[in-house]
Amino acid sequence: MITSFFNNLINSGSAFACIKFPEEKNIYLIIQDQKGSNYYSFTSFDSSKKYVFPFSQFNKISDFEWEKLTFSLSTKKNTQTINESNYLRILDKTLYFLQEKNADKIVISREKWVDNSNINPIQSFLFLCKKYPNSFCHLSFWNSEEVWLGATPEILGSWSNSTFKTMALAGTLPDKDSFVWENKEMEEQKYVTDYIYNKLQYYSSSISVKGPETLHLGHVKHLITYFSIPLNAPQLLSKLIHSLHPTPAVCGLPLEVSRNFIINEEKYNRDFYAGYIGIETSSSKNYFVNLRCGKLYTNGALLFVGGGITAESNPLQEWKETELKAKFITECL
Repeated sequence: MITSFFNNLINSGSAFACIKFPEEKNIYLIIQDQKGSNYYSFTSFDSSKKYVFPFSQFNKISDFEWEKLTFSLSTKKNTQTINESNYLRILDKTLYFLQEKNADKIVISREKWVDNSNINPIQSFLFLCKKYPNSFCHLSFWNSEEVWLGATPEILGSWSNSTFKTMALAGTLPDKDSFVWENKEMEEQKYVTDYIYNKLQYYSSSISVKGPETLHLGHVKHLITYFSIPLNAPQLLSKLIHSLHPTPAVCGLPLEVSRNFIINEEKYNRDFYAGYIGIETSSSKNYFVNLRCGKLYTNGALLFVGGGITAESNPLQEWKETELKAKFITECL
């Protein structure tokens, strides 16, 4: 029954998403419904592009019902992406820019193409849900050429019961005991923490801060600091989210200097990578930074990975960090 329902959904061209919230086991299917009062959305990194669909309810689906389902994807014709030597060249230029005191931090990202003609989007999504229980996992079907898969650990913001919560997530190392936090990672984390704290001061004089602490994610670990403030006026939420995006964790500091450098030097369009995903209902609003993600095709997947660069960064280590981050998606395909 679920198979025929799902096939009809695909053939109708309706947008839908399979989602799992952090630290929850339930998997939901949400389907475009023009009469719905809830909203699912994608906003691009530069905020120039937005997809959104209304939906009526969260449909809980068991793993068993999903296992054998699949659907058609489009084929990507141009699969060329930046190679290691060119990425290192961009990082060298970034380091020089930082060492000349033009900025404190800049996040440099890249695309990575993975050949794979046997992708099953549903099975890949289920793998992410089981592997990364503390992440927001999603399979988002906007159209046959815009099918996104991801497991992001970063919350841009959440609101419920008159409380707003967010986090500073920055600083990355391989998730092994032999790798310990050093000044480069601590400094990178502090940039993001201070930035978010200053933003929140415009909305509340009562800011709860917890951290920094280590978030373990299997392939990598991050430094993370949690924030919460009372927010009794939900009409301020949209303004607050827009003020936080993009955070220094995906852009840099100073914000405009970093953003301009990224536009001029990355040489590709981040699209929805490092943008944010929204799930809005009458009782709660949740926004997740679109990280650890990729677009799915019949012939493979286009992944998006990046890292925060400071004056103390080592280009080769930064390249290796992006390769580690790419494993979040490659291992599930």
